[in-house]
Amino acid sequence: MSDITLRPALAIDHALLASLHARSWQHAYAGLLPAGFLRDELDGFMAAKWAARLAEPAGTYCIAIAEVDGVAAGFVCLWPQAEPDKGVYLDNLHVLPAFQGLGLGRRLMAWAAAETQQGWPQLPMFLYVLAGNGGARAVYQRMGGFETIHQDVPMPGNVTLPVMQVTWQDVPGLLALLQRQG
Repeated sequence: MSDITLRPALAIDHALLASLHARSWQHAYAGLLPAGFLRDELDGFMAAKWAARLAEPAGTYCIAIAEVDGVAAGFVCLWPQAEPDKGVYLDNLHVLPAFQGLGLGRRLMAWAAAETQQGWPQLPMFLYVLAGNGGARAVYQRMGGFETIHQDVPMPGNVTLPVMQVTWQDVPGLLALLQRQG
């Protein structure tokens, strides 16, 4: 049995988050984003992104890192004020391929739902997912997510891809579902 823990991200975790994010994208977005971007530019893109994010004032982002036996395996990031008219934005949820199947995604989603319920009661939680990422879309549907919007979005790597918005209007219900599954 593996020891699974969630811990808050610290400012010093910017390189770790960049690495986790890049490794996840290289797996999940192969065939969706240009191979040259994923191979040659993604690491620098993520390093700049996470250094800037963790330099923001405390509370701008709420981030938890999942560790399995002390090894970083994934993370989740809420950005509550990104689009407040839509609810609390679940900006990232990533589990590295080697750690999938351990329930980390469910635990990270439960953490995000609990944070949303506590910090922004009565607001929905939402995320965006690439339309071509069928695996993630199926997981979100099993978690009760409702696909509400389809739009084309400019993505890193100089491409525009179709993206779905997935919304959970009933965040306490999502949390209860995830806790029952856990």
